[in-house]
Amino acid sequence: MLIPIHQQAERFFLSRHGSSWVPGYLAERGFDRSTQSRWHIGYAPADWRALTNHLRRLGFSDTAIESSGLARRTSRGTLIDFFRDRAMFPIKDHDGTTIAFIGRSLDAEPRYLNSPQTPIYRKRQTLFGLHALTPSRPLVITEGPLDAIAVTLAGREPLNGLALCGTALTADHVPVLTRSHDLSHIVLAFDGDRAGRAAATRSYPLFKGICTAEAVTLPTGRDPAGILGEDGAEALAAILTERAVPLADLVVDAAIHPWQRSLDYAEGRIGALRSAGAAIAAMAPHDVARQIARVAQRLGFDHPIVTEAVTECLASHLADADFPAPLTFGGPATRLKGRNPNERSPRGPTP
Repeated sequence: MLIPIHQQAERFFLSRHGSSWVPGYLAERGFDRSTQSRWHIGYAPADWRALTNHLRRLGFSDTAIESSGLARRTSRGTLIDFFRDRAMFPIKDHDGTTIAFIGRSLDAEPRYLNSPQTPIYRKRQTLFGLHALTPSRPLVITEGPLDAIAVTLAGREPLNGLALCGTALTADHVPVLTRSHDLSHIVLAFDGDRAGRAAATRSYPLFKGICTAEAVTLPTGRDPAGILGEDGAEALAAILTERAVPLADLVVDAAIHPWQRSLDYAEGRIGALRSAGAAIAAMAPHDVARQIARVAQRLGFDHPIVTEAVTECLASHLADADFPAPLTFGGPATRLKGRNPNERSPRGPTP
């Protein structure tokens, strides 16, 4: 019953698309009518019960409508539409079956609203755009549906744009990607702010033993959809190509960042070395050599010193795994070879 309800909801949203603000707004942002049609973008009217009443007329029960996540109960028990006055992006399964929606408002918060979890829709196991994948094109994961569509419109080499569905990238997404595509190379193009960079960094363990992973360092405060609308497809293509770096770079940079204001001092550089060494020790073998070279250059250490720090972190990790130490708020300590245990510890990173 849930799939037929979503099919009818998609038709309803599409029928309201032409008379809404959606076509003009998206066209101004670089998404023409043809693109909107290809991605089945619709519109949810501002009315409180427009879709609910439509589904009732088609014979669906209130129980089924509520179970679909397309309507919710108010505190008075009244059934009202979950999406109102929003551009509607259908989330489709691999075979093109619509299982949920993402609604984007013009100016209301939250800007993006995702369908709630249902028996046919799990946010942690779904990505927007799975149904449109082309096997020979690289995968680019973004934060929102417009970003994913923008990636597919970028010039030069065609790309597969995908978007998260209101959740972080998790281990549950990896099998989904593996089933859908030859997962040999993946690119993360999250927003160019601190949260976007942190999200990309946290994703490294998901792919380190599976494929080559890169991250696009987008300009601060910008996203793929914004770049497409303001600068055009060629500019977006250039950024996706020229600003892509190994995801491991972001991981090491994040490890060093807390020590950034102390790098003029020897103790700050040692602290950064330890932090970077621990990060590198947890990396896939093919990423290690590049990161050792980057850390040596950035912190002014010889390659052997950085390699030794990585080796000691790895040895410490293996020892802790064999003989677990009591949990501390600071985590397991690491040391540099030859350090006097009675020597004063270097100060931590400057807040």
